[in-house]
Amino acid sequence: MGFNRNLSAFATAPYWSAAGATWYGSPNGAGTDGGSCGYGNLVSQYPFSSMITAVTSSLYNSGKECGACYQVKCTKSPYCSGKAVRVVITDVCPGCLLGFDLSGSSFGAMAFPGQEHKLRGIGVLEIQYARVACDYSGKGIEFHVERGSNSNYFASAIVLEGGDGDLAGVDRS
Repeated sequence: MGFNRNLSAFATAPYWSAAGATWYGSPNGAGTDGGSCGYGNLVSQYPFSSMITAVTSSLYNSGKECGACYQVKCTKSPYCSGKAVRVVITDVCPGCLLGFDLSGSSFGAMAFPGQEHKLRGIGVLEIQYARVACDYSGKGIEFHVERGSNSNYFASAIVLEGGDGDLAGVDRS
């Protein structure tokens, strides 16, 4: 099986863009299980660890951005630490006009310790975001064999893509 990846796109410092962010789900949770990218309950487990986000249709790019990693940070609230946190796209937020709809855990992680509930109380938050390489601590790529596969039918899903998170192609050569 062959893989083509483009890691050079993230070799330089991140380019920050402005967007808005909201949050969903429980305050310390993973939002919803799985989302449209099909990760299921993996979103609450390592390496996602509830640090996930849904994004607007334009950022979602018809699902091509599933698994892409971004850094997000807020700086315009007294509750913001200014520290960037890494999130993974696991869902689309159809109809959202803002860039990111973060899990409660992701949203709170941008706050100073002990200020998470105050930050979540703001509602819409101005953030900065940048696409970054994914770091899954030694995992380059991980496949899962889908339920229902058998000797006549094989289905798999690529769940983790380390590095830039972009696969240009997969073939069975």
